[in-house]
Amino acid sequence: MTVEPVCRALDELGASYALIGAHAIAARGYPRFTVDVDLLTSDPRVLERETWALVEREGGSVDPRRGDEDDPLAGVVHIELADESEVDVILARWKWEAGVIDRAERMMVMGSLLPVARASDLILLKLSAGGYLDLHDAAALLRIGDRALLVRDVEAHIGEVRPDVRALWRELLERQGHTLE
Repeated sequence: MTVEPVCRALDELGASYALIGAHAIAARGYPRFTVDVDLLTSDPRVLERETWALVEREGGSVDPRRGDEDDPLAGVVHIELADESEVDVILARWKWEAGVIDRAERMMVMGSLLPVARASDLILLKLSAGGYLDLHDAAALLRIGDRALLVRDVEAHIGEVRPDVRALWRELLERQGHTLE
């Protein structure tokens, strides 16, 4: 699996991005399996077809879709590369998601040096998504990481996310026997 053509296109565009989703969670120490790779960006130019001309010339297919008003995503570009790798480039809708991208740390993943969302930011993304597997992933990251550091970092940025996410965070901490002071 490779993401190189997609990363090259994003780099040529000058778009900041971060690896999120299962591959980022695995890079942070909790093994997860998934078929596709998820990259988060706040650059709306990713929805323009010409952004992906290089990917298409190399045999990939590109399907950009703008999110509607009720969609939690501003848009997503589903890309199938010539080697059959699948990449979703997710266009962030909220200002706090741009912070996730800005704080990403470069790590070697899938043979490439990629900006990877920090574990605390992955927890915030998972809490915001709110599905069963998302909450399981957030709990796993909290279990395997430096709990004090993760709690401090999540607390530093949770106020930027929707207010209902704080209740999910407190519930997660309580289930793991941790309380905030």
